[in-house]
Amino acid sequence: MTDNKIGVYLCRCGGNISDVVDVEAVVEAVKDMDDVESVNLQDYLCSSAGQGSIEQDIKEGKVNRVVIGSCSPKLHLETFRAMAQKAGINPQMLEITNLREQDSWVHPDEPEEATQKAAGLIKGAVSRMAALEPMEPIEKKLVDRVVVVGGGIAGITAALELADDHEVVLVEKEPFIGGHMIGLSKTFPTYDCSQCTLTPKMVAIHNHPNITMYTQTEVENVEGSSGDYTITLERNPRYVDVETCTSCGRCAAKCPEDAISLPFAQAIPQAYIIDMEKCIQCKRCLKECPLDAIDLEIETEKVEVNAGSVVIATGFKLFDISRIEEYNTDHPDIITAKEFEEMLSARSNTGMRLQKSDGTMPDKVAFVLCVGSRDFEKYNKHCSRVCCLYSMKQAHLVKKMNKDAEATIFYIDMRAAGRRFEEFYYSTQQDGVEFIRGRIAQITPVDGGLRVRYEDTLLNTKEEDEFDMVVLCPSLEAAEGSRELARKLNIAIGDDGFIEEKHVKIDPVSSLNQAVYMAGCSIGPKDIHDSVTDGISAAHKTHQFLGKGKISISPEKPVINDMCNECGICVEECPYDALYGTDRPILEALACTGCGICAAMCPEKAIDIQNYTRDQLKSQIKGMLEAGPGIVVFIDLAAYAAADLAGVNRNKYSSKIRFVQVPSIHILDEDIVNFAFKEGAGGVMLVEGTTDERLVERSKALYGMLKKETRVHKKPIRYSHVETAQYEKMGNLFNVFAEQVKE
Repeated sequence: MTDNKIGVYLCRCGGNISDVVDVEAVVEAVKDMDDVESVNLQDYLCSSAGQGSIEQDIKEGKVNRVVIGSCSPKLHLETFRAMAQKAGINPQMLEITNLREQDSWVHPDEPEEATQKAAGLIKGAVSRMAALEPMEPIEKKLVDRVVVVGGGIAGITAALELADDHEVVLVEKEPFIGGHMIGLSKTFPTYDCSQCTLTPKMVAIHNHPNITMYTQTEVENVEGSSGDYTITLERNPRYVDVETCTSCGRCAAKCPEDAISLPFAQAIPQAYIIDMEKCIQCKRCLKECPLDAIDLEIETEKVEVNAGSVVIATGFKLFDISRIEEYNTDHPDIITAKEFEEMLSARSNTGMRLQKSDGTMPDKVAFVLCVGSRDFEKYNKHCSRVCCLYSMKQAHLVKKMNKDAEATIFYIDMRAAGRRFEEFYYSTQQDGVEFIRGRIAQITPVDGGLRVRYEDTLLNTKEEDEFDMVVLCPSLEAAEGSRELARKLNIAIGDDGFIEEKHVKIDPVSSLNQAVYMAGCSIGPKDIHDSVTDGISAAHKTHQFLGKGKISISPEKPVINDMCNECGICVEECPYDALYGTDRPILEALACTGCGICAAMCPEKAIDIQNYTRDQLKSQIKGMLEAGPGIVVFIDLAAYAAADLAGVNRNKYSSKIRFVQVPSIHILDEDIVNFAFKEGAGGVMLVEGTTDERLVERSKALYGMLKKETRVHKKPIRYSHVETAQYEKMGNLFNVFAEQVKE
């Protein structure tokens, strides 16, 4: 007998679970298990009444351990654990089993199988809970400094919001801050001057005592963990000292190759830059500069920054319009919307005047929307959100500059969702702008103009017309380097290249890493208003995180028992240098990620990961398979999030799949996998989602070893790498493997 009094609480989730899973049958399956004190059913466990029932049972001493069967632990685990701690038990003594995203939502047509699976999952959770031991979290001091990556409007907003309370390092890869917004003429729907809106904020960045700004700089490497990062920046030379230069312009005036520039008067930093691709090393600038601010020999610099948190605001890049050959984009009067803006902005080289390549003003302008967007066959699937609105603004500006000019917008669907946007659409129509629904088939240069061939989908006719200028509105894509930056910070990125949110609805600026937040178009296409909102939100979340001064990190770390023979293998194998010492290893808990490599590699089985010991994992597997045969899938945290997304999107797969969440698949050895086969697993899968190369590079060897050491069972075993954003491939992956198990 033990002192365990396990309470099992099952949620109907308003039918989301109980419409598929026979929850009453699950109650019957688990109520007589050892250590189970009671089994309870609730319509909504996350409600005040639902949580209150658990809290009351704990306070009255009816239960001292809790297993919940509900939606994903990603949603409410911390809420329930806080309640459990308040009620008087160790928060680690509460676990959530996923019966919604990973059962009822993915097996809607198999109620019997889904019920059997639910019973197995709860049995496994109860068996594991009986073997768990209370643990206390490890406290870690936070570094009170934030690195904001990206100096556009979202990054500028986040930096200014944070700087009064925290040190901020703003990193921008271009020579000047301001991003895409500083290159705009007017902004929709109010026609405000873009520079007038943004430049005061840019100046505030430059003048704020708590902000250090690095331009022409990118993140080269990231070491450490949440709350205490060492970030290496690579700073490319501009050959002009930012602090010394007074922007007098004498160097630029003397340069024979126009290699020295300041793009516009309000640029920040207020310092010229030298383009070495144009520079002929005549060194006239050196002689001309009265303050010796120029150094032509300066080289790339490495800068190390210690920071507790990171805000990613890397913006976007534009779709490469040359990919659409039928548009003949090399013609000088076929331009992008960005080039249109640059002609009219403070950075203009046309005197802020719209003109064709021959210097004359166009009388007839076509705007082509969705260039590279909303195309499920060749290009980008997503809508870029801003093109409809900025094209209306640009068409209005054409009419304003020349009231007799014609402006035509070719669209698929006009999307004007947002406050005052529909009125903006209406006013553009009243201006006399023509709207034609249909895709452009071809743009062909002809004498004196450009012939546009298109299909009018409202009239169902094929038409053609001639224009003086064609403005293409390209798709907004994730900024270059986004994927690499996400990998360095160990956060998820979507198949569209944008960074994945922790939760698209209720936590849209947080990543799966508690110290990394996002803003603006790093998450997906959006306008200035939404980018500013993101910047404020990301700053607020960062302030909440750093304001605590310390965080609690998972206590799920290695424990070394008396079987240790001091061989040192664990010290050699740890990819994070978290174990050290020449005798019995010593753990540096803050460096440890709990991956479990040390436990799996120990020849004496002298190391266990707390909460994921061999006995605990075996107990879970045994209990899970008691309810019926299945395929045991060992799945890490990132891939678990992918499985959740597969459920949210109702991607069906075999009901034989049984997940065992592990901190990393590298915690596994032949002992655990052989046990799964002996207990009746029809097959075993290792599904890894981490992007940490220190783990992924070992996975092939791990899979090969396990395949060899478990072949006596003559049952299939497979490894697969599925990042969080690749959830769509999970269904097919599981179904193909399940078919092999059948055979």
